[in-house]
Amino acid sequence: MMSHTQEELTARLQENTTHSKKEKLAIINKEIPFQEGSRGLDPRVKEFLTTEADPHGRRPLEVDDLEITRKRVEVNNKDLSNGIHSETSEISMEGRKIPLNIYNRTSEKKPVLIYLHGGGFFERDMDVMENICKFLAQEANSVVVGVEYRLAPEHPYQDGLNDCFETARYIYENPEEFQIDVDQMGIVGDSVGGNLALGVQQLSLEAPWECRYLGMLCPLVDLSDVSRTSWNIKHYDMSKDYELIRQELVTMKDSLSFIQTLYLTNLEDVFLPLVSPLLRHDKTKMPPLTMITAEFDFLRIQGEEFSAQLLEAGIPVRHFKYKGMDHAFVRKLGYYPQAADAVKEVSRHFLEVLQK
Repeated sequence: MMSHTQEELTARLQENTTHSKKEKLAIINKEIPFQEGSRGLDPRVKEFLTTEADPHGRRPLEVDDLEITRKRVEVNNKDLSNGIHSETSEISMEGRKIPLNIYNRTSEKKPVLIYLHGGGFFERDMDVMENICKFLAQEANSVVVGVEYRLAPEHPYQDGLNDCFETARYIYENPEEFQIDVDQMGIVGDSVGGNLALGVQQLSLEAPWECRYLGMLCPLVDLSDVSRTSWNIKHYDMSKDYELIRQELVTMKDSLSFIQTLYLTNLEDVFLPLVSPLLRHDKTKMPPLTMITAEFDFLRIQGEEFSAQLLEAGIPVRHFKYKGMDHAFVRKLGYYPQAADAVKEVSRHFLEVLQK
């Protein structure tokens, strides 16, 4: 396993894909590099889960975990960019400031990707996502703006989403500050960041700017129990690494109830499209979208359902499934070659959309 470099492993992922169908949804499968066709967890994921992952973190979250989780900044990734410049800034709003991290701002005017981080609506995750943003900025030849939105439970729904939306507005109104072309704006989000990205796109339908593209990295698209009724552990091939995979799935499944109670002051709000985008009735006004899913992620099933609905609505979707990966694998950039590959696929699709 260790005999291949990250470059070789990433190249292998770019060269080797298989295709499958789930009803009408065409899925591009990214097999485990140099172990194509094998089952179970990617050996790098298995090693991380058995040796490095905090065993206390691998259980459903509870309120007491909040501060511990927030203090634990495990970056666990590397800067793969060729010296992409990063800087911080902030937007002044009435009674608050929204901190921004800006990557790849130069004198040359470029497209812009707004990056919305994950972390269950309650973690300060921009430190973890810094290297991902740099690599995304490089691969997409764009300015990337990471948003430090307000967090639950101190700031429940819709505070964080409003911060993300106000950032989009500010970028649109101040393009010269970012050296960007506002007609070439996209949004990328990981985990709950994907949820916020979809919310910003929905709110932007009433705004003067257009979101041209959405990049989803293992997104949470349904916080209600609607997709959970169709969820079944039998949807996962657990013929290998049974205990580790089961632990991952169950932990995530149970943590979603915790996230619900943190993020929402009124639990009835789970059915709002801004909270559970899967339940948005009209999906015809959405831009082209890349859906990145992980084989052993609890959220994979709702991601597949969401992509299928978009196809039904006539929206161009590029749907990937990374074999052997677990939730939020993109955070292990530089360790899991699949993370770099996912960023490359998102960047490529974004650039193709802009050329149309």
